[in-house]
Amino acid sequence: MTPTGLTCTWTPSDEGTAHVSVAGDLEFATTGKLLRLVTDRLAGHPGVREVRLDCGEIGFCDSSALSELMKVLRIVTDAGARLHLDNRQPALERLLTRTGTAAYVTGEAADSRARRDS
Repeated sequence: MTPTGLTCTWTPSDEGTAHVSVAGDLEFATTGKLLRLVTDRLAGHPGVREVRLDCGEIGFCDSSALSELMKVLRIVTDAGARLHLDNRQPALERLLTRTGTAAYVTGEAADSRARRDS
């Protein structure tokens, strides 16, 4: 499989929330890019209290994606902020569900996600 690449864009807002758009395949060949962006930008924006990852354009994701998200969660939490995974596509949702990490990574209970999606 040839990776399509990954594009990550950070947009801070005045309310202490940073929006990160993630587009492409989050996999072994692209891991590190998202983590570097979040790490670098959080260091330059100490007032950020929420990081909202827009996952609507993520295509393929493998176990490396999960590892990357866990590292991002750690960086965000260590900065005193909260991570949100918005617009999760089926592939990412399956990965989080199958590995039993959905509640840990997202901070959501599984039943609250099911209610919101219905």
